[in-house]
Amino acid sequence: MRVAIVYNQPNPCSPRNHWLSRSRSEGTIIAETFQDASEYDVLLEVQLIEGFLRESGHEVVLHGVDDPGGLWTFLERQRPALIFNCCESLRGNARLEMNVAAIFEILDIPFTGSPALTLGMALNKGIAKALFAAHGVPTPPWTVVSPTSGADRADCLSYPLIVKPVEEDASIGIDTHSVVHSRSSLMERVHFVWTEFHQPALVEEYIDGRELNVAMLATSPDQFVTLPISEIDFEGFPGGNYPILTYEAKWMADSPYYISTVPQCPANLAPQLEEQVRSTALQAAAALRLRDYGRIDFRVRASDNAVFVLEANPNPAITADSGFIRAARASGRTHAGVICEIAERALERKRGST
Repeated sequence: MRVAIVYNQPNPCSPRNHWLSRSRSEGTIIAETFQDASEYDVLLEVQLIEGFLRESGHEVVLHGVDDPGGLWTFLERQRPALIFNCCESLRGNARLEMNVAAIFEILDIPFTGSPALTLGMALNKGIAKALFAAHGVPTPPWTVVSPTSGADRADCLSYPLIVKPVEEDASIGIDTHSVVHSRSSLMERVHFVWTEFHQPALVEEYIDGRELNVAMLATSPDQFVTLPISEIDFEGFPGGNYPILTYEAKWMADSPYYISTVPQCPANLAPQLEEQVRSTALQAAAALRLRDYGRIDFRVRASDNAVFVLEANPNPAITADSGFIRAARASGRTHAGVICEIAERALERKRGST
């Protein structure tokens, strides 16, 4: 069949790149100019998916989105049987990711991964947290703060706090200064997020403990299984800094933060804790209506082993070195097999609706 792989074109004018060019680590500028590695990672993902689909006998057509009208025209001309959705932003704006999926829905073409509404809800950390709370999913106490509102709500939280852009992914906007200890440093960081990314900040209590993530793969259109749990080993994390997954730790291979955040899969967990993490991951996925594949990020508090969901990630990276594929391999799956499973779920969903 004809499969269209739709992906986002890297945008050198993105606010993300402006931030990266000015980001500081240990008091020094990371780079005079910098391109968002997470956007270029998508291009590697597309190459791998294209190869696996061609090996399976499918006809593959590619489209890098930079204009909604161009995407619409491409899809009407090609009329693919399936879209493999690798689009994580539009023109460098992650908030427009959901709009691309909405075009697929309007044209009634089956596509992999989560629907437009889920993509929008998951990206907005404030909305996602509210949904977790409504569905009884444990998450750290939080609020949303801008330079002009929300600071009084933050006064009800316990320091230290971690401050993140409310509508970014891939650890964009998270660095060693993201954890704050006072009202003044909180507002300084909130102003930073507002200036750099033109959006409010999610402010939540920092959880001191283990960092886990659970990759999930659908075995039918309405049934997820959890893959082996991963843990980030922060041993050797540069001293004087809170162990968190900053942008450097995720994407900059020559950074000491990247070197000292080593994924371990499967994680070494007591059976009761493992079961609690798995069941909570499924609960979080249901709250946001994740589809086909996803990842849930956790912190487990050191003092009492309390489990907290940090965020849900629909359509996570599925490159060869991604955490999702690492977990899939630990379950006995192959990379090519995972791609085929994801595609098959989308097709099953379409067949079930007709």
